[in-house]
Amino acid sequence: MGERQRLGVQDALWLEMDKPGNLMVVDSLFWTATPVDWDRFRDLVKERLWDRFPVFRSVVVRGEDDGWYWEEQDDADLEARYERAVLPEPGGDAELQDLISAQRVVPLDRGEPLWRAVLVDGFHGGGAVLFRTHHAIADGIRMVQVTLSVFDASPDGTAVPVHPARRRETPRVPAPAPDPTDGPLSLVSQVRSGATSVASTSLQLAHSAVTNPVGAAHTALTLSGSLSGSLVGAVRSGARSARDLGSRGVPPFVTGVPGDVDTARKLVLGTRNDNTRWTGTVGPRKAVAWSPPLPLDHVKAVAHDHDATVNDVLVTCVAESLRAYLQQHRAVCRSVTWDVPVNLKPFDPDLPVELGNSFALVQLELPTDIDDPVRTLEVVRRRMGRIKGGHEAVVDFGVQAAISRMSTRLYRFTIDLLANRAIGVLTNVPGPQMPLYVAGQKVEGMMGWAPLTADQVMSFTIYSYDGKVFVGIAADAGLVPEHGQIVDGFADAFRRLSQHAG
Repeated sequence: MGERQRLGVQDALWLEMDKPGNLMVVDSLFWTATPVDWDRFRDLVKERLWDRFPVFRSVVVRGEDDGWYWEEQDDADLEARYERAVLPEPGGDAELQDLISAQRVVPLDRGEPLWRAVLVDGFHGGGAVLFRTHHAIADGIRMVQVTLSVFDASPDGTAVPVHPARRRETPRVPAPAPDPTDGPLSLVSQVRSGATSVASTSLQLAHSAVTNPVGAAHTALTLSGSLSGSLVGAVRSGARSARDLGSRGVPPFVTGVPGDVDTARKLVLGTRNDNTRWTGTVGPRKAVAWSPPLPLDHVKAVAHDHDATVNDVLVTCVAESLRAYLQQHRAVCRSVTWDVPVNLKPFDPDLPVELGNSFALVQLELPTDIDDPVRTLEVVRRRMGRIKGGHEAVVDFGVQAAISRMSTRLYRFTIDLLANRAIGVLTNVPGPQMPLYVAGQKVEGMMGWAPLTADQVMSFTIYSYDGKVFVGIAADAGLVPEHGQIVDGFADAFRRLSQHAG
């Protein structure tokens, strides 16, 4: 056996967070329009990944001190890390999504290096690669760098610089025409929605009252307000009140608090994460979807017109797409909470051979009850500003360190309690804004999904590459039926926000 390297605190934490319904595995995807020479691709992986990073040739072992270590395997077999697949006809998005969905529940063997690559033929006449790596290996920013190291900047094999490319300012793009099918739910539908939600979440509230008091109280206020407002027929005034309350940040006792006080409230009392359609215990079936990309130039133009950042606009579209999905499924919900990864180390263009994790998870509460994308944008911008103005990321990192020293039972309980205060993980990856090539073939698109834990139901990814913004979701198939409506709703939400731009 080779040398040993002790796992960092965070690395060991993610290593032990696997559970059957949610694995701690990062799934990264890229595809090409033309077939890939897999022999040439495997040579690139060996040179730029296998030979460079010892962790990709290592297995995890327990030390005598009961700690976890990476141990290099002198006889590790690179070819065993590959799996070949040919998509069934017609070889479109649905077929590749089914393949990835099935892979999401396949655990990585602890007796082997904790990564695999699925080489796919027949995707729209070209190829695709699904990289599956355990989160214990590296955090998101480092895994993006590792993935980019396999790519070239030109078809002839010019290496890609590991630092991200600077984005260029571009002229404004006209907004698309309005969709005449947009419209609110009828009064009867809202009454039925409120009554159904009350019945389906009454038992869940009792549990949430202990694990997430703020979320339970928020849900109770949401359901009672929705039902009573529907029964008396005051839909318009009730909706206006809910929007006003949501824009101020409900519940009222945390309105306007500074970032650090808000952080303490989330940690001690819980988050504004309503019990709703997707609340429950995750199952063994997963579902994956992505939507056609949006032009990044258009997103930047809309952000400029609203005096907002690109991230503000994209996150607002997430909130709006969830609101539309909940409406379509007659579910009542004012707010959802996401875990959002935040890198804690400055970007290092010279990627070290020791990868590992160095990030925190801040909790972003998004409104899902405001029928006005501009007002939703205002709430998103204000709440993100509070997070940026506080020290939530640093506090979260300290909490992770404390959890890692707990007994196994208390450790698992604490992780589940905190994780279930969010519906999942929301990531926004600013990828390279130039075309990349792999084994001489142009990479047409990229996507990836962060892992989930406890009973989190959704991993939502926004990935920008080569002037385009890709949106994808990986969800629990039982708790989030018709999941494709969410990514489809993202483009609709952006169109609505564009209509309000200058």
